[in-house]
Amino acid sequence: MSIRSRSLSGGLLFTLLLGLLVGIVPATSAQAADARDFNPGNLITDAQFFDGQAMSAAEVQSFLNGKVAKCQSGYTCLKDFTMNTVTRPADAGKCAAYDGRANETAAQIIARVGQACGISQKAILVLLEKEQGLVTLSNPSASRYTIATGYACPDTSACDAKYFGFYNQVYMAALQFKRYQANPTYWGHIAGRVNNIRLHPNASCGTTPVFIQNQATAGLYNYTPYQPNQAALNNLYGTGDSCSSYGNRNFWRMYTDWFGASTDPSALVRTTSNSTVYLISDTRKHVVSDMTLLNNLAPLGNVSYVDQSYLDKFTTAQPAGRIMRAASGAMFFFDNGVKFSMSSCVIVEDFAGACNPAGYVQLTDDQVAKFTTGPALTSVVGLSSGQRFYIKSSQRREVADAASQSQAGIPAGFTMLSDSAISGLALGAPIVRDSLVVQNRNTSALSYVYGSSRYPVSEATLNSLKNNLKPYGSLSNDSINMLTANSTVFSGRVRVGGSGPTQLLTSDGRVEWAADSGAGSLDSVPATAQLVADYPLQGTVPAGAAVKGASSPVISRAADGQIRGYDGWSGFVRLNGSSQFVTLPDKVFTRIKTGPAQLTVGALYRTAADPNVYLIDGAGTKVLLNSFDPAAAAGITQSVTFVSIADLNAYKVAAAPLAYGYICGANSFVAAGGTLVPVTDRNQFPVGYTTLDPSTCAVLTKAKNPAPKFIRTGDGRIYLLDAGRKRAVDSMDRFNALGGPAVGFLNVSFDFARLIPDGPLA
Repeated sequence: MSIRSRSLSGGLLFTLLLGLLVGIVPATSAQAADARDFNPGNLITDAQFFDGQAMSAAEVQSFLNGKVAKCQSGYTCLKDFTMNTVTRPADAGKCAAYDGRANETAAQIIARVGQACGISQKAILVLLEKEQGLVTLSNPSASRYTIATGYACPDTSACDAKYFGFYNQVYMAALQFKRYQANPTYWGHIAGRVNNIRLHPNASCGTTPVFIQNQATAGLYNYTPYQPNQAALNNLYGTGDSCSSYGNRNFWRMYTDWFGASTDPSALVRTTSNSTVYLISDTRKHVVSDMTLLNNLAPLGNVSYVDQSYLDKFTTAQPAGRIMRAASGAMFFFDNGVKFSMSSCVIVEDFAGACNPAGYVQLTDDQVAKFTTGPALTSVVGLSSGQRFYIKSSQRREVADAASQSQAGIPAGFTMLSDSAISGLALGAPIVRDSLVVQNRNTSALSYVYGSSRYPVSEATLNSLKNNLKPYGSLSNDSINMLTANSTVFSGRVRVGGSGPTQLLTSDGRVEWAADSGAGSLDSVPATAQLVADYPLQGTVPAGAAVKGASSPVISRAADGQIRGYDGWSGFVRLNGSSQFVTLPDKVFTRIKTGPAQLTVGALYRTAADPNVYLIDGAGTKVLLNSFDPAAAAGITQSVTFVSIADLNAYKVAAAPLAYGYICGANSFVAAGGTLVPVTDRNQFPVGYTTLDPSTCAVLTKAKNPAPKFIRTGDGRIYLLDAGRKRAVDSMDRFNALGGPAVGFLNVSFDFARLIPDGPLA
């Protein structure tokens, strides 16, 4: 039967009370043990437990002094305890000889026994505390010293008096742990295998399997053969339930509270005085700069508290990042406990690493193995937020959709990562295929994208264009803002590649608009040929065509990227040259910009704000009238129409006011008597000439015969036109002599006649 401590069963009530009264010494919050770190298979490492040089006698004494400030009167505290010790011979393979001395202090006994047997003085101190509370009690009874370590105190019977006494207890406990070590398979709990360890002396509480990782842990279970249940761990500094035991829990907890981690420190460590966390690997330490990265290193364990001296053993390397290297040279990117292999140095560099020690964290194979193996890392990553990014040259470029990824020549597929995995990479311009509508993930606003520019667009517009522009891509606000904002609103008016005729898109197809040259061209945006081809051609509108909407009564002229409604049927016929017009679907017609009115050719107009009167000449010119006489002479006698400033200002002013002479194509005329009379030599009639648009000329009455060489004014005077001068004919006889009756004369106004210089009498 193994020799065990009297931690439960026969001394159950005693031990329980001891744990409550003296075994629970609250640690500072910075050093307090965390039940989550408790590992029943690794209570303490062999290196720490079997370290006989862990503390000197002076260090033990200082430690004891720090635990009890003042001993109660009538009691001897451990810090003050002394006794004579006896000499013990060496026990081969276990303990060296012990040379007995008079009046040895407890600290000296603890230190020397630890040195002789190779048992940590720290472990002995914890054993004394968890068994009898001797380290912290200010009023320990003599009986506590008698069975100080609980040696030879089995759960089922009384303690063996042969081993009473403080020195006996300390020495025999140390020797017993060495016996466990010397014959590891002889005892009930064996390292390196699964052991069914009881939860309580009461067999009905059951057992659970534990893989014991080392000899020190096996020895503790042989000494006290119970493990804590979850209830005991849930209340680490108190009691659990009726099936809870506390001996090995208290050993681990007290050791951790007093001396730090009883197991090998986690790969993640910090000191109690500095919150900086380091990742330890081999001989290097790397600062873990933020909580997100720390959480992603969770497979390496919880953060352990260590002394500064422990940290100082490691060389400070670059801060930890997301890229790690195994001893084999394999490179990995890690995220959420998963490691993703990196196939080349190119992808390592793309993710802001490097294939040199400054560009990765070197981990041990054991550390790397703690991460779950995932697929190979690709250059495109998908995030839980739904975003997708292309990673290149330490930049992350958001991908609007799978088609954008394909058209950019990027291999299909992606690796799923957490949102924080690539947040440290600089944001680059997004990858968006031409003619894609993208939705802002943050604001839901829509933009049409072509090249590096974005154009605002409404949901209503897109809904009116069938589904050819759906589904939308999506980008974050930051990515969208990296595209150049264009003020032109996408309204379904596009040009292939930004040039050529404008295409007006509707839910039924498209109309090709050839009438969009000049400064007033349609507000269009560039588009791909494929997008345009997705809409079947329904017709073409040439420049100057007469058009109307299917449900509109107004006929308009299509030119300069806009429609200008005719102000009357005659105006339409005069400029159009016929009564033919094109009827457009309302969906097309309503998408065209509406311009000022198309005024009637050959009619007179003015505004209320300006007394000047103008003759409308063709589609875009107005001619100033300095007098109504030139217009009346040409037969333009209708009343003046008042229009808006905007309508009249849409016409450019002719270079000169309206004259009595008119040029229509290759022909010249003078205005007289409401008719345009042909002239063969403008020098004969130096009255000034206005060149008119053919549409204006077409509405004016023209005489068949050319103008004669005689003119007659309203006072009856007749003049002979000769070499650009007018020569008065002083009598009818003279008129007859000059051949007047054969050719006749042209009746003109006084203003007309005054424009011709006077010459000598004819």
